[in-house]
Amino acid sequence: RNVLSLSNHPFIVKLDCAFQTSSKLFLVLEYCPNGDLSKHLLIEKRFSEKKAKFYLCEVLLALEDLHKRDIIFRDLKPDNVILDEEGHCKLTDFGLSREGISENQYAQSFCGSLAYLAPEMLKKQGHGKAVDWYLLGVLFYEMLVGVTPYFALKKEDIFNNIENAELKIPDYISKEAAELLRRLLERDPNKRLGGGIKDAQEIKEHPYFKDMDWDKIYKKEIK
Repeated sequence: RNVLSLSNHPFIVKLDCAFQTSSKLFLVLEYCPNGDLSKHLLIEKRFSEKKAKFYLCEVLLALEDLHKRDIIFRDLKPDNVILDEEGHCKLTDFGLSREGISENQYAQSFCGSLAYLAPEMLKKQGHGKAVDWYLLGVLFYEMLVGVTPYFALKKEDIFNNIENAELKIPDYISKEAAELLRRLLERDPNKRLGGGIKDAQEIKEHPYFKDMDWDKIYKKEIK
């Protein structure tokens, strides 16, 4: 509730009001009728690179806004990216978000969905804003390929793959997108794209986004 009541961003779901009874907290959120990205991935199996890039850019701007307010999202996955009536992204479900994470501060809690855990989360070495950029890489990979990068049927195998397995990128993915994926899915958060003090700006300057007009994206001028 704290995060949403302070948010006013085109790609973060809006909180209309909140109230509580003795046992429950109710959040009344804006209505987004076009489902979430996991629903669309189930239908389409995987997205075209053009479509995945469009969603990637909008989610990137949402995370940038959170990070500027020292908030980490920590639960980025297709289920938590919903689409409004025009098909634009909205981040939702801020139950795992953490406030007060500035430059040299780290969260310690172990949380998130199995296939979407960052290596530093598994190692329990503390995590900062770079955790969201790893998850952005996982989301981008899943949109392009149809499965998460280190998918396995057993929990132990997923954990082992996240920490040790080679990242396999299909040949049909463009060279620039593949390079971006490798940089976002870097296991060392200090070497990860976006892991430095420039945060989101470092990612926006990657060659993959050279044709992007970020102002147009923010204003929802791209259909």
